[in-house]
Amino acid sequence: MKQVWRTIEQYEMLQSGDNVLLGVSGGPDSMALLHLLYSRQERLGIHLFVVHVHHGLRPEAEEEASYVQEQCAIWGIPFRLFRIDVAAWAQEKGMSLEQAGHEARFACFREMAEAWQIDKLALGHHKDDRAESSLLHLIRGCGLDGLAAMPPKDGWIIRPLAQVSKGELLHYCEAHHLHYFTDSSNLEPECLRNQIRLELLPQLREYNPRIVDALLRLQECCSADTDYLEQSTEQIWRQYGSCAGGCVQFPATVWQAQHTAIQRRLLQQLYRQLTGSGENLTFRQIEQMEHIARGIEGSQQLSLFGGAVFYRRYDVLGVEWQQQRQESYQYFWQWQQPLRLEEAPYEFIGMVAEERGASRDEHWTVSVDAAQLGETLEIRNRKAGDCLQLSCGHKSLKKFMIDKKIPAEERNRLPLVLCRGKIIWIPGYFLADCVKITAETQKRAVLRCVKQHTRR
Repeated sequence: MKQVWRTIEQYEMLQSGDNVLLGVSGGPDSMALLHLLYSRQERLGIHLFVVHVHHGLRPEAEEEASYVQEQCAIWGIPFRLFRIDVAAWAQEKGMSLEQAGHEARFACFREMAEAWQIDKLALGHHKDDRAESSLLHLIRGCGLDGLAAMPPKDGWIIRPLAQVSKGELLHYCEAHHLHYFTDSSNLEPECLRNQIRLELLPQLREYNPRIVDALLRLQECCSADTDYLEQSTEQIWRQYGSCAGGCVQFPATVWQAQHTAIQRRLLQQLYRQLTGSGENLTFRQIEQMEHIARGIEGSQQLSLFGGAVFYRRYDVLGVEWQQQRQESYQYFWQWQQPLRLEEAPYEFIGMVAEERGASRDEHWTVSVDAAQLGETLEIRNRKAGDCLQLSCGHKSLKKFMIDKKIPAEERNRLPLVLCRGKIIWIPGYFLADCVKITAETQKRAVLRCVKQHTRR
């Protein structure tokens, strides 16, 4: 199997001292890989570890687990057996058995990778598997990333068998008298991957006997293009992207100046930076995010998988976790006494200033006519139907907030100060004419709203 060693060398898969974890099912692919690496582990200077995941789906699975465990004991390879009820996993998470099995296996791999301080995860995927995956993604609908699936090396995951065929592996097992098991579920036609393996690929071979090699060339081309786009996206992200306070953001104008291919990857990057993975982001959602990001005015948002929310707030694009619905709040403020709000990060302070003077509005501190306030003011967040009295007439509070470009996530928390049922002050944005100082003002009041940045 010279090709295996050429692949390992070409992609620099292994270095001396590596702790290498193998997922061994007992099938011909994983048994061949285990034997190949075991035969050269001293020469390569690597240390092997094996995980077997018992899915609890087939009667023969018990025998397979015992065989892999016994073989590892003979070769002196550390071994760990996991028993996972994949059917229950699939039902609980609403996914197919194939997806559930994949998730379960990788959960086990990650657990033992930490326990054994693993450097590489070696999987037994061969070039027929890779060709099947390309067709599977193509049939389901994909971009370059889908066509480039199952590369020989992907981060800590390595596939030393990536450039050899299933037939070559079966021949290797026979030549070295390696016992292996055939998974009967691989012959069930209900699974799309099995249909591709058993029906579609044989038909495509009638058009091109070397269809697998052709698909792998396509995969390698797509992989190179994907790598270039990822590097370009990463450079732009490092320059303009930001992560702070549970929120990931990117300037909308910079995003709009990019090519569509980069725009989509930047949107994926926003989601990935927040959630740690881009797997749950669909193409349809990316299209919806693009539509929002190309907007010119106002704020819009889109709920994504797992409680994440994508938004455009004027000139900023971002992704954050969905906030719990803001409950309404209401306080009655004897304005000469300090008041701290519990539901929103604000504190109010008021005092009387005897000297006369003009109205002063420093956004969060205002000077007003004390005689117009009464003894108690109402402080609450907005309600449906709220209006403001302006010099030119009435305006709905909703329209006012949009015009003032108040971020959507702040609108429900922003405190409104009311006197006798009318909104007289919105700290930072509005002061009603009826409380402003005039020539007849005898006593001036100074009201201050302090935003507590560390409170939520």
